[in-house]
Amino acid sequence: MSKSMQTNVLFFVALFTERGVLATLVVVQVIATILAFAPTAAQDIWIRLGVISLFLQLTFLLSLTWLFLLRFILKNYSHFIQSLSLFASLFFTTLLMSLMLTGLAQSYIEIANPAAFIFRNLLIVLLVACLFIQFLTIYFEKQQQTNALARAELDALQARIRPHFLYNSLNTAAELTHYDPDAAEQAILALAALSQAAMQVGKETALSDEITLTRQYLRLESWRFAERLQVDWQLPEQLPNITIPCLTLQPLLENAVCHGVEPSLTGAVIYVELHVSQRSLVIIVENPVSSSSQQTRPGNGMALDNIRQRLDLYYQGRAKLTMTVREGVYRVKLVLPLDVDYTQEQQ
Repeated sequence: MSKSMQTNVLFFVALFTERGVLATLVVVQVIATILAFAPTAAQDIWIRLGVISLFLQLTFLLSLTWLFLLRFILKNYSHFIQSLSLFASLFFTTLLMSLMLTGLAQSYIEIANPAAFIFRNLLIVLLVACLFIQFLTIYFEKQQQTNALARAELDALQARIRPHFLYNSLNTAAELTHYDPDAAEQAILALAALSQAAMQVGKETALSDEITLTRQYLRLESWRFAERLQVDWQLPEQLPNITIPCLTLQPLLENAVCHGVEPSLTGAVIYVELHVSQRSLVIIVENPVSSSSQQTRPGNGMALDNIRQRLDLYYQGRAKLTMTVREGVYRVKLVLPLDVDYTQEQQ
């Protein structure tokens, strides 16, 4: 699933979120309270409040249920058709509930003229639906502007993630052409794959493809560092069929190589662990680092901050990236949520 912007989305998708349902129930209860405490009410106020509250809550919840069941069909139509569907759902449910109320609640609330009662209910729903449409339109436009700004910021951050080893890799490929043309060809192909991945702004890739891309990057660096670069992969026996943002794992390994292997004269071993649960993917990258290396390579934190900003925008703050240094080992832990809610799916 790509997180790129879509044109056909539900403009009332906010009603299907937890906050949307809660806000709907609160607004409906306020309307029920106003109607129950109307000066012209002849029946007992608390009985009227209970009956009206039950009537309105059931009406709006059933209306949202119809819309939720038809959401995948409605999202392919224009906002005008979606607005009509919202009106139709409220009108149909109000009519149905009004007919049921006139037949079942006569002993609790006096309904002198059922036809006028149904007409007043439809009129109230019409006014409330108009308010809903207005507020939802304002919310949708604001959300679109927020998404556009977030997309622009994500593009800017993504544009900064270009393999900084481009110059060294080209030099390595040039040297390989003299004594190992096949290796030079593989180096250029790996570099081309990394460059292509760097241009995949805001796209997702399979976890297995991201690991393959990372291995290509490490193969490039191994021609430069030889035996100084060692990687210990701790992967599940069978990789799950899940997707993650493109260039999620590779920058972490690039950071470990730049700040763990390159400054060391004897080389280093990078440990990579992947743990997958039903709700999250955990990636752990560890590399040895000396105190002098931390002082001379300040870009370590900047690179990881850039990665954190990308993931915060991508997952709307639900991803977690933490860094710790203990006993000369730099540890990066990345937790990516796998349960994508309906709102994000529509955006």
